[in-house]
Amino acid sequence: MKAKVKFTQEADFRRERDFGAKIGSTFEFVAAQFKPLFKCLAYFVLPGALLAGIGMGLFMSKFLAMMPQVGSAAHGPIKIARNYGSNPFAGTSFVGIGLAVAGFLVAFLLLSSTVYGFVRVRMNLPADAVVQPAQVWAYVSRRLGRVVGAWLLLTLVTLVGMGVVGGTLAMLGPGFVVLLFLPLIWATVCLALYFPVLWMEDEGVLATLRRSFYLVKGKWWSTLGLYMIVSFITSIINYVFLIPVYGLMVIHLLLKLPGFDSELLSVAATS
Repeated sequence: MKAKVKFTQEADFRRERDFGAKIGSTFEFVAAQFKPLFKCLAYFVLPGALLAGIGMGLFMSKFLAMMPQVGSAAHGPIKIARNYGSNPFAGTSFVGIGLAVAGFLVAFLLLSSTVYGFVRVRMNLPADAVVQPAQVWAYVSRRLGRVVGAWLLLTLVTLVGMGVVGGTLAMLGPGFVVLLFLPLIWATVCLALYFPVLWMEDEGVLATLRRSFYLVKGKWWSTLGLYMIVSFITSIINYVFLIPVYGLMVIHLLLKLPGFDSELLSVAATS
């Protein structure tokens, strides 16, 4: 008897869950819908991520060329790399920073858009139907303008908040830093639902901002706990993908093998 695939109906997504089940259901959803979801992510998110990887690789190759190569006493004094002291923000390095910023921004916006667009399409399809990338893109493309507007509003709110804190600190002194950052921490947790609300409830940009604060009301601590646990899990996963970058740095700095600060290897590692 064929096992029933989970997360094929709207009720599977709308169900109220306790703290532990929220984390577990996230992994269950990814496992149940892995193939079609991964296909959509590869179509829409991977290009931006690769662009960011290429940009980071171009910058990293310049950075490695500037770093001193560490050797033992038997090999003489520390060797300074050939470009040490040069401008790290010139030439291909400057281009790399631009590509990385553009790639990360595109990947970030399309990542949340693709995941939540996938969920919305999945909820509206029959249980035995498979979500196709064209269906997800048709849903996402009509809402990208609103997503960009939401991101710009969030960026503005963040800059204003940081400006207020910085200005107040300048007047009161660094001893008040903890007290003044508490409102920013509170707002950050409330805004964790900003993009989910934007996609799942079809609200306007300003209404979404108000709605995200309303939903966290009375559940701030549990939201903070969930946010911290998920952030910890993703940070551990991130370190796994950073192994090639760390390996490249160790080979270049400690083993002093020639050619390991090349742009090609740096781009491959960061990508």
